[in-house]
Amino acid sequence: MAGSDATATRGAATPTLVTSLVRLRPLERDDEATLRAILATPAVSRWWHPPGDDWPWDDETGTVRWAVELLAAANAGPAGAVVGLVQAYEGDDPDYDECGIDLFLAPSVHRRGLGRDIVTTVRDWLVDIRGHHLVTIDPSASNTAAIACYTACGFRPVGVLHGRERDTDRRGWHDTLLMQYCSWWYDGTE
Repeated sequence: MAGSDATATRGAATPTLVTSLVRLRPLERDDEATLRAILATPAVSRWWHPPGDDWPWDDETGTVRWAVELLAAANAGPAGAVVGLVQAYEGDDPDYDECGIDLFLAPSVHRRGLGRDIVTTVRDWLVDIRGHHLVTIDPSASNTAAIACYTACGFRPVGVLHGRERDTDRRGWHDTLLMQYCSWWYDGTE
């Protein structure tokens, strides 16, 4: 991270990132209802807490949010359809490389390679463009599909954080698995 500004700035323009499967673009007002409907599906609400009244417009310092829009993914839906949200966050302490990714996708596009494509794209944006060398992600320890996806993207388990996250039904707590991607593992500087 030396020599680069890896801190997201409030109000900075959100870039559009394009892959062969999706376009990650800045949120638009019309996206809110679709994203809330996706969050309300049992396959997603199992892992994501209900959003607040001001979501997704709550201005979290250091966080960039993208709508996930299909390009021409076979059997995943029509081109242009919004099928999820991905966000990247960055810490502001120059002595600690802190950044991470969160993602949810509509159940209709699960297990079609979009998650890997999106996580890899945002991970590479954080490393190659924003200047980070370490990216974290922390799925529920029982979310085996997410863990498999992140592992396929080069993330490695660091350890279990016991009782870290409140259950979405608010009745208890569950473990999360802290995972990290370190660019040094892959560029030979470790």
